[in-house]
Amino acid sequence: MATLRDLPLSALRALVAAARTGSLTRAAEELGVTPGAVGHQIKQLEDGLGIKLVRRAGNGIVLTRAAESALPDIDRGFDALASGLRRLRFERQAETFTICADPSFASLWLAPRLNRMRPAFAGFDVRIVTSIALDAMLEEGVDLAISYRKGAALDLGSVDLFTERVIPACAPSLIQGHARPDAASVLDGLPLLHIDPTMGDDVYPAWRDWFAAAGRRRKDIDQGPRFGLTIVAAQAAIAGMGALLASELVLHRHLQPGHLIEIARDVPALTIKRRLVWPLHGPKARRAAAVASQLAALADLAIEGALPQ
Repeated sequence: MATLRDLPLSALRALVAAARTGSLTRAAEELGVTPGAVGHQIKQLEDGLGIKLVRRAGNGIVLTRAAESALPDIDRGFDALASGLRRLRFERQAETFTICADPSFASLWLAPRLNRMRPAFAGFDVRIVTSIALDAMLEEGVDLAISYRKGAALDLGSVDLFTERVIPACAPSLIQGHARPDAASVLDGLPLLHIDPTMGDDVYPAWRDWFAAAGRRRKDIDQGPRFGLTIVAAQAAIAGMGALLASELVLHRHLQPGHLIEIARDVPALTIKRRLVWPLHGPKARRAAAVASQLAALADLAIEGALPQ
């Protein structure tokens, strides 16, 4: 006779699904396997236990009396397993301080500053994840968000981090010989690179916003390559594929050595404001507020010395 240690959980799940649906086919659809696999798993369970668990009834199946009497305990067992896994996830989250930010900002500004923040994270492992909706922070186990989104729920605290200029830039080779690289007209004929908001960095205004602010029109304004991450789009811009509209902060390391240059300076730059947001309630609320305060202080230092520091 098989012991509990010998019984595969997949076979028990197959039995529960078959009992709930009354059909091997529907149980297979629910579990994402074939009906044959469900039948095989139940047969293995029957062989291991030495008892019949299901029998055919027309086009479906029904439980035997023995299986029917045991099913509530099996269901409770799965509920207990799920509860135990939730507890393990909670315990892991309790040891981790999770920050979410868009990937380009996280890699170019946040990650280099984490070493200076180590005292604030004492006792916690830091985890960086991509941006999520602010109203999902507690559900997703996120302790601090770096967000550009306006508005926040009443149970979220927030503090401004800094305001960034969003500028058009391109490789110097792309505008060689252009009479007025600082004029808006320089962008009338350049290929345009786009940050795709459905793929990654959805932080920045689009080219349509820039041309509207500049009071100019262009028929092919939405055409051109699209990139999920600004750091990838910047490499395409350096290679001369086109002009990119992105945060000056994220482009800084390419602007400083001249791999990219800001163009159309005569048009006032668009801006975005980043904020630090955290849940006001929960076991790490005070820690999150302290981390936010220290990150904001680092941002002030960077602004005084010209972003990024």
